[in-house]
Amino acid sequence: MKKKLLYSFLLFLLPFLGICSDSDSLKKEVYKDNILPSPAFTYSPKTDVVLGIYLLYQFKMDRRDYSTRPSNINFYYGSSFKGQNFLSSEHTILTNKEKFFLKGIIEYKNTPEQLFGIGPNSSDDYILSEYTSFEFKERVLYQFRPKLFVGGRLRYITLFDFTYNDQENNSIPPPNVTGAEGGHYLGFGPVLMYDKRNSILTPTQNYYLDFAATFYASSLEDGGFATIELDARRYLDFDTDGKRVLAFQGLMKSTFGNVPFNELALLGGKQILRGYTLGRFRDEHYLQLQAEFRATLIGRFGATAFAGTGTVYDQFDDFKYIKAALGGGLRFNINRKDPANVRIDFAWSVTDNNKGLYITLGEAF
Repeated sequence: MKKKLLYSFLLFLLPFLGICSDSDSLKKEVYKDNILPSPAFTYSPKTDVVLGIYLLYQFKMDRRDYSTRPSNINFYYGSSFKGQNFLSSEHTILTNKEKFFLKGIIEYKNTPEQLFGIGPNSSDDYILSEYTSFEFKERVLYQFRPKLFVGGRLRYITLFDFTYNDQENNSIPPPNVTGAEGGHYLGFGPVLMYDKRNSILTPTQNYYLDFAATFYASSLEDGGFATIELDARRYLDFDTDGKRVLAFQGLMKSTFGNVPFNELALLGGKQILRGYTLGRFRDEHYLQLQAEFRATLIGRFGATAFAGTGTVYDQFDDFKYIKAALGGGLRFNINRKDPANVRIDFAWSVTDNNKGLYITLGEAF
């Protein structure tokens, strides 16, 4: 009799136990939007020191949508010791359940550029160029299979107010290269992306693969041009908690048609082959690879070591001019709940006299 009474009592309690369980799940912490500032610092011979600030906004459209990765919008302003100014806003926005993926940038800059010539073995002689540019680009992707997105890309860029000087800072006429006096370019094309990363800003696991083809109408008399780009990444998390991660990236770009000099395949920058000034080498195509080991040291602090290799080319024989760079850096996580790192990287080239120092927001890849 007592056993029957206990059994009946447990049956009576089961629905309430279920309600308690649901209630606990409802108490699961909702996502908290964040607005975070970060300093920015870069140095290269073409700009000297550039000081700036990032403002990062991390958010979700539905704070209880635990399956959707956080979106982010960042604003950047920088000014160089040589008087150049940089202003941009970049965003990655994911709608509920990641049905749509939007990524884009609006950027204005007045910037110098050292033109070293075309090819992977261009000399150290250069022309000093300075110009103003405005760029808008946006991609809109739809998730038609889990983690597989398809859509399109739109990009508009205008460049104007070009001046040229020799290495003694004497004014000279524009060089004989496509786009030397500026122009307007409007491009569009398809994008296919497979994105299984666990985070947009600080990925530690899984894969990322992105393919984009863009066809440009140009204000230049000789017609338009086209580009094909491939970005492949792999993240290995040794401890499944993001504290020791080995990351790999491969980039490929090919250009076709009457390509302006600033739209060619450019080697280097603050994302890949760090240590080379962006555009130190340029040509019709590039292939670049890098690996980076990331480790948490203590609390919010971490460190990295990285290496990269690659080259620009217009024929396969150019691969004998392979480039390489090494570097290391420190990390500071400015958001414990949704990691976003400020990175400090120093890199130097192995095969050429190049080096770079970068303080910026977010991982290189």
